[in-house]
Amino acid sequence: MRVAILGVGGLGRTLASELRTDPRVTALLLADQKGERARILTAIRGRVAIEARQLSVEDATALERTIRGYDVVVNTTFPRYNLAIMAAALQAGADYLDVSATGPRTPAGKPGVLEQLDLDERFRSAGRTALVSMGLDPGMSSVFARAAADTLDAVDAVRIRTASTTGAAEIRSFPLYSRESFLEDTLVPPTLWLDGRLQEREPLGEEEDFAFPPPIGTQRAFLVSHEETKTIPRFLGKPVRRVDYKVALNPELVRALVALHRLGLLDEGRTIRAGEQLVPFRRALLAAFPEPSALLLPLEGHEALAVEVEGSRGGQRLTRRADAVFSHQDANRRRSTNAVYYLTAVGAAIGLALMDAKTVGPGVVSAEALDPARAMAEWEARKLPLVWSERPAG
Repeated sequence: MRVAILGVGGLGRTLASELRTDPRVTALLLADQKGERARILTAIRGRVAIEARQLSVEDATALERTIRGYDVVVNTTFPRYNLAIMAAALQAGADYLDVSATGPRTPAGKPGVLEQLDLDERFRSAGRTALVSMGLDPGMSSVFARAAADTLDAVDAVRIRTASTTGAAEIRSFPLYSRESFLEDTLVPPTLWLDGRLQEREPLGEEEDFAFPPPIGTQRAFLVSHEETKTIPRFLGKPVRRVDYKVALNPELVRALVALHRLGLLDEGRTIRAGEQLVPFRRALLAAFPEPSALLLPLEGHEALAVEVEGSRGGQRLTRRADAVFSHQDANRRRSTNAVYYLTAVGAAIGLALMDAKTVGPGVVSAEALDPARAMAEWEARKLPLVWSERPAG
């Protein structure tokens, strides 16, 4: 399998490191707007040689030319480029994978992941596969939901919850992934699936205290816009009444972001004067967020994903739950990164493995369409934790 990775930030670097150990991968291309970021990795010895290119994914001609000859192209740049890279993949005769989607391009418009799924017939006609939103969450979260749903006669609700902890004081209240993606996630009005349709809610609403496994414990979680609420109802294999996604966040950070958003200070066109320059207030705020990849590793703390599927089996109502908890220190030992980047890269690598085995496609699909047994076998082969439990529903 010849793989082209577009974007060599924290996630792209981690995915490249993961794929270099996979015997199914025969060639790796790393392309980034900052060519030196990709070229640095070519000097690191590994089983598979890495080719580096400087590339702006906004240049459609150069993009198509760069990825031609590769079996699959992976977008680890911003999700706003998903549709353009999918179009280039079709033109170049390559399969496609990404780890997340964007929000609607216009207010009240169609969510990005649904726009991607609308390309299903084009990919089918071309005999190509696009696996969208395949990382940790979204991605393995949907695999776990599908696996749990398959054990039930009927499904009432799917609840997905995530949390990150770290002992570093300077980043304790902030995200461990792209700052821009985090802000976009939190400000897009979240949708939940309820009674047969997507319903919009206020950003960072419906807060709850959710019990994660030790050592994380109970955390305050908030509704956030996420892909699973759009894809799970389509691909779960059973009708479901409610699907929602919440992330544990520092309540003070939530209150600050909500207040700034309501004041209009986070609008793209809102600028402030800094010395002799006018700069977007949104950009200035993001610059104040600590950059996870710039911190000295290893971090302390953990990343947690919990997936609960509530339904019935044999007339008994119950909740089946999957918990995956992984430490930043273990991620650093394995791939010199934090647990968020590592587990997201693992999810993408698992998606690529199943695509290579021709167990999915052609067409545009999301993680629920994967064979959950094969996906979880890949997870377990990497000696990653996954704990299943059941309890009476209610």
